[in-house]
Amino acid sequence: MMGHFRIIVLSLVIMASIQVLGSAEGHKTAVPAIFVFGDGMLDVGNNNYLPSDAPQADYPYYGIDFPGSEPTGRFSNGYNMADFIAKDMGFKMSPPAYLSLNSSIKMETNFTGVNYASAGAGIHIIMNDEATIPFKYQVKNFNDTVSQMEANLGHQKLSKLLAKSLFLISIGNMDLSVNIWRVLRYSRKPSPFNIPNTLSSYKAIIMQLYGLGARKFGIINIQPLGCQPWVRQNLENNVNCNDSMNSLAREFNDGLKPLFSNLSSQLSGLSYSIADFYAFSNATFMNPRAYGFVNIKSTCCIPPCTPEHEPPCQNRKQYWFWDLSYTTERAAKLAASAFYDGPARFTAPVNFKRLIKMK
Repeated sequence: MMGHFRIIVLSLVIMASIQVLGSAEGHKTAVPAIFVFGDGMLDVGNNNYLPSDAPQADYPYYGIDFPGSEPTGRFSNGYNMADFIAKDMGFKMSPPAYLSLNSSIKMETNFTGVNYASAGAGIHIIMNDEATIPFKYQVKNFNDTVSQMEANLGHQKLSKLLAKSLFLISIGNMDLSVNIWRVLRYSRKPSPFNIPNTLSSYKAIIMQLYGLGARKFGIINIQPLGCQPWVRQNLENNVNCNDSMNSLAREFNDGLKPLFSNLSSQLSGLSYSIADFYAFSNATFMNPRAYGFVNIKSTCCIPPCTPEHEPPCQNRKQYWFWDLSYTTERAAKLAASAFYDGPARFTAPVNFKRLIKMK
């Protein structure tokens, strides 16, 4: 099944790539294209095409605030963070999901990139690979895309395109969440020993992307996992966040900084911005009303979030969490704005806007 879709999508990428260098100039976009990798925070519909046991969001009430109230596969009531970061850069929304590029898609519009993100994906293979697309397989899909585009554009033109494009990545949440689930389910202490191994695997995959032509990396770090509703509801005291869970996220995030600093000094032309989703979330949780939220603890749409059950909250713009794990559209929009052109405390060493201007 995956191979079938890959053949289809690559044939369409060939068609799109013929126009890409000429058409991108006509768009008022900050970069020629965006290539998105990661988990459900950035997935715009890839999991719709996976078997039914995959995490999916292609049914109501998901998408209730998307244009036409369409459930697109985004784990949100509307747009997600990939969309808003793309919007900030002048695009209409996130580039299309890799597996959505089938024969019914018309490639008359300008090429904007590809979104490879898949809900449930991790740095490691933590689920059945038919139930999600792990990070390394997302990069393999990108490799297939690059091979076909190079055959049509040539190496020099493609290298120029990729070097100017943004590579947006949010990964690692699921790797840590599996550890947390074991703590909640089996009352085990979270093991810190998996963090260095996970970061090492992350680094290896980033180096693969670099080898394929990626140069500008927009990295979104791990959110406060101990504050997610699915964690709270499994704790005896569900009022406060679980700091032992959050400490795992902090340890992972602390490791990202030297990882990318070292890579940028070792690999010529590599530049990056680390978006501190942990800090932004924490700032919101500390003073929710300052950000326009009245609820930062519970879900707006109670699982299974379908019309056969309780409808979602009416004041969705005032909720941080849409479901047990993912944010509402408004929370994603605020975070994306902070990462693109916000204060220094939420991005390092530069924000996304400055990143894409770097040569």
